[in-house]
Amino acid sequence: MKRKSLFPALACVLLIAYASLFPLTGWRLPGAGFFAWCTIELPGRVSKSDLLVNVIAYVPLGYLLFRLFRRDDGRIAVAFLCALAAGSALSFAMEFIQAFLPSRTPSVVDLCTNTLGTCAGALLALCRQQAAVPEGAWSRWRAGFLTAGSRGELGLCVLLLWLCSQWAPFVPSLDLGGVKNGLKPLWQTARGLSRFDLAQAATYFFYLAGLGVVAQETFRRRALALPLFSFFAAGVLCAKIFIQGRQLSLEALAGLLAAVPLLVAAGLMGEKSRRVFSGCLLLIAGFAFYELKPGVGSVAGGFSWIPLQGQLAHELSGFGTILEGVWPFAAMALLVAPGREEARGSSAPGAAAVFCFVFALEWVQLAIPGRTPDLTQALLALAGWLAPAFYLRQAELRGWIRT
Repeated sequence: MKRKSLFPALACVLLIAYASLFPLTGWRLPGAGFFAWCTIELPGRVSKSDLLVNVIAYVPLGYLLFRLFRRDDGRIAVAFLCALAAGSALSFAMEFIQAFLPSRTPSVVDLCTNTLGTCAGALLALCRQQAAVPEGAWSRWRAGFLTAGSRGELGLCVLLLWLCSQWAPFVPSLDLGGVKNGLKPLWQTARGLSRFDLAQAATYFFYLAGLGVVAQETFRRRALALPLFSFFAAGVLCAKIFIQGRQLSLEALAGLLAAVPLLVAAGLMGEKSRRVFSGCLLLIAGFAFYELKPGVGSVAGGFSWIPLQGQLAHELSGFGTILEGVWPFAAMALLVAPGREEARGSSAPGAAAVFCFVFALEWVQLAIPGRTPDLTQALLALAGWLAPAFYLRQAELRGWIRT
C-alpha cells in the first residue's frame, strides 16, 4: 500500500460522502425498508447529465485507490480489484445511507455508474503506470513534446481542466434546435453590437492569454505552442454549440483573437520569470473580472457559508462551476513552481494569500447586483492552488523533477 496516496484518497472519499449526503438534514427511517432501492427496475426518468456526473465523480477515486493499493511486486490485478471493490463499497454505503434522507433517492443505477467511474479511474491509473516506463509510447511522446519533469504533465492537466470547464456537463446536443440555441448569443450580439459585454470579453481575454502562457511553458517547442493552443482554444469554444446548456458568444471569440497578439509578445520575452509573472497577472485579472461582473437581477444575494450548496443544487451546471473555480489557480500554482526549490518550499503562504484574495472578492459581491457570494469559491481556489504543489512534492520524492 502506497501511504503517500492515502491522504488524497481519504480527501476524495470525504468529498464524495459530503456531496452524496448533502444537505445532511431530515434524517428518518426508510418507510419501504432499508434495501427497497436494491431492484433491477430502472427509474422512470434517467437524466444523461446525472449519469455522466455519477461516472465522472468516481473517476478520481478509482485513480487514487489504484495508486493506494498498488504494490511494487508487479501484481497490478490485485490493486485493480481492490480499487474496484473499495469504490463499489463506498458507493453502496452512500446509496444505503441516502435511504435515510428524504431529499435523496438511492438507486441501483447510481451504484452501477459509480462503479463504472471507479473502474475507469483505475484503468486510467493502470495505463498511466504502464506508459510511464522509459520505453513506453507515452514516455517517448512526453519527451518529444512536453517540458521535462512533471510540470509538462501538470500543464497538460490544466489545459484539460479548462476544456472540461467549458464542456461540462458533457451531454451532446446534435439536433438542429440545440445547435441554434448554442449559436444564439453569437447571432444576437453580431446583429446588435450594443449587446456586446465588455466585461465578459475581458474575462475571456485575460483567461485565454494566461492559459496560453501555461501552454508555452508546457510544450517543449515554444514555437509550436502558440499555434497549437490557438487551434485548441478555438476548437473548444466552437464545440460548445454541440453541448447541452453551453453557448458560443462573440465575447469569447473576441477574447481569443485579442489574446493571440499578446501571446506572441509573451513568447518573445527572453526571461522565463517575466513570462511566468505576466501569466499569473493575466489569470488574476481574468478571475477578478469574472468575480466583479454584475449578474442577472438587481439585488445582491446574501453570503452563502455552506460549501458546495449552489453547485449541488444545480448538478447540470454545478460541475462546470467547480472546474471554473479550480483551474485558474491550478495554472497559477504551476507557473510559480518552476523547479526543485519551489517544490521543496512550503505552499502555506501562497495558499493563505489565495484564500484571502478570493474571499475578499466574494465579500465585495455583497454590493454587486445579481451576484451571490459563496465560501465555496475560496475553497475551490485553495484546492486548485494546493493540488499542483502536492503533486510536485510527491514527484520530487520519486525523483521525477529535473530542472
